[in-house]
Amino acid sequence: MSEPENSMRVSPKIGTIKLITAGRITGLPHVVELRYTHQDDSFYVLAGRANTDWVSNALKSESSKVHVGGLVFKVEASVASEKERKSVSEDFVRRYGRRVVKDWYADAEIALRLRQKGPPSLKGEVGGELDSKSSFGAWQSRHLKYESEVSAAFNSASEEYDFTISRNFVNTWIRSRSISLLLKYIRRSDTLLEIGCGTGAEAIKISPHVRRIFATDVAKGMIGLLRLKIKARRLENIVPIEVRASEIARVREYLPDHKVRIAYSFNGALNCEPHLIEFVRGVSSVLEEDGYLICSTRNRLCITEALSHAVALQFGRLNPRKFQPIMVSVG
Repeated sequence: MSEPENSMRVSPKIGTIKLITAGRITGLPHVVELRYTHQDDSFYVLAGRANTDWVSNALKSESSKVHVGGLVFKVEASVASEKERKSVSEDFVRRYGRRVVKDWYADAEIALRLRQKGPPSLKGEVGGELDSKSSFGAWQSRHLKYESEVSAAFNSASEEYDFTISRNFVNTWIRSRSISLLLKYIRRSDTLLEIGCGTGAEAIKISPHVRRIFATDVAKGMIGLLRLKIKARRLENIVPIEVRASEIARVREYLPDHKVRIAYSFNGALNCEPHLIEFVRGVSSVLEEDGYLICSTRNRLCITEALSHAVALQFGRLNPRKFQPIMVSVG
């Protein structure tokens, strides 16, 4: 293929690109790291679903950029043809190996073409790309509903959430340790409250050991998948509730005659709740006087996560927290 002037010889040795778009609701920078292939004047990437958040952002944004190898390209996104998608899949196999493609892209619905719009700029940080403090304050300054954006983000991620979590060693290890810790405190007669249940992985594992679990989450998509799991497994002691953490006191409507002995929140769910004082007040009103709140939050740098990425030679992911603008700094 020809090598147009504005491609500036993107090195095939570079394993990933950073696609920077503007959020459809907030207008804030949204950064995602992607495997890619480069043909003529375009980058091509594969996406699991056509309505994934970053795909929708790219297709609707007029200011998308690709950051790769010290260069920043302005790009225009479009859905590639089926013929192009197959060609991209074949390129991915040659570039990353058959196992990576099988594990991550076997069900890829579409390929995106990111066509370069003129020559790149040499290096430089893209506005907001490295701003890890831009989350809640930026939403407030623009008078936007932060909680709605968090809910939308997790709704978008819900269908692939179990797959994504199960493929991450750190996430599965933290989940296992968290459940083991919780089991030391619970009794079979207990009623538990989970904050940020996701698709219910923890609640389902813990449910045989307790009387009842009220499983809450801000995202309707997550709660919907949990309801499907409950029905499929015929579980009767898990009660899914769509509610944000700072309004957790609303759970009292479901237990007018008693309180819960243990409330728990794992895997950084509270990092997405900016109104932590309201959360503490609410959970205190739901807990028994001698009850427990057991929770885990995420710092921007997790040593074990960094080590796992290093072992896997995923050096570009050694500090991923910088690129997750919906996570609030806690702890």
